[in-house]
Amino acid sequence: MGVLKKYKLQHSTFCFEKLALLLFVFRCLNRLFDFSMFKIRDNRVIKIGLFAVMIFIAQSLMSQTFSSFFVDFLRYPERQVRNVDFPYQTGNGEVRNSSSYSPVKFISKNNIPIVCLDSLNHITNSQTANVSLVNMAKGTSMLYTFNKRNGVWKLKAQRKGNENGEDSDFIAFLKQYSTDESLQMKRTIFPFPYRIYNGGKNTEPENKLLMPREWESFDFIATFPSICVFSVESMSTGNNRRLFVFKNGSNNLFFNFIKINKKWYLIEMEEYK
Repeated sequence: MGVLKKYKLQHSTFCFEKLALLLFVFRCLNRLFDFSMFKIRDNRVIKIGLFAVMIFIAQSLMSQTFSSFFVDFLRYPERQVRNVDFPYQTGNGEVRNSSSYSPVKFISKNNIPIVCLDSLNHITNSQTANVSLVNMAKGTSMLYTFNKRNGVWKLKAQRKGNENGEDSDFIAFLKQYSTDESLQMKRTIFPFPYRIYNGGKNTEPENKLLMPREWESFDFIATFPSICVFSVESMSTGNNRRLFVFKNGSNNLFFNFIKINKKWYLIEMEEYK
């Protein structure tokens, strides 16, 4: 459980597999496209259709998942302006151009916790993404809206949010869990599964089952004063939450929560070294 107090440095990697797959698909479709032009010279509909398929596959393969985009967006505030859709709406009016834009600054660029429903990909297939940046220590939040155009995410608007963001019930639980050790023991299901992946997600993990006497109390507020919440419409009815922690751009920690009889419980944890 020492990982709950100290993290190790990890480096993000570029997805060469995706690029290689894209090139392979292009080559295959290009050959098919050339063959169709030779065999069916007068059928322009087929030619145009094949070209459209090539463009669609290219966009699908190269489009960035929202979680990957968002982590980079917070890690590199100096680059944010490239992904802002002007005029940009704020609670104080419009920001009309890049010269007037103030970057979104997160409390820790290299330690980014994200709360989501089901999985990080739940929000990626949408055309709009709403994210609450909740300062649990101060009890404030800001809501940011991103739109996806041609596979590229752009920040479109921001406004002041609720005290606990767009997931008030769960954030209120995290706060209470962090400050009440007695409640923490009651809302952690034992024996507690704790898996450590020393060589990545695809390797065999080191499995541990922690008992109450082995548990080290964990303060989410002290460790993550600010937290990001990926908001979706089904948030209020969903009975699970996933908390991913990105360390230097790579997923470092994973917490799994479940709601039973209107009460939240922490049920497992994973660490990626």
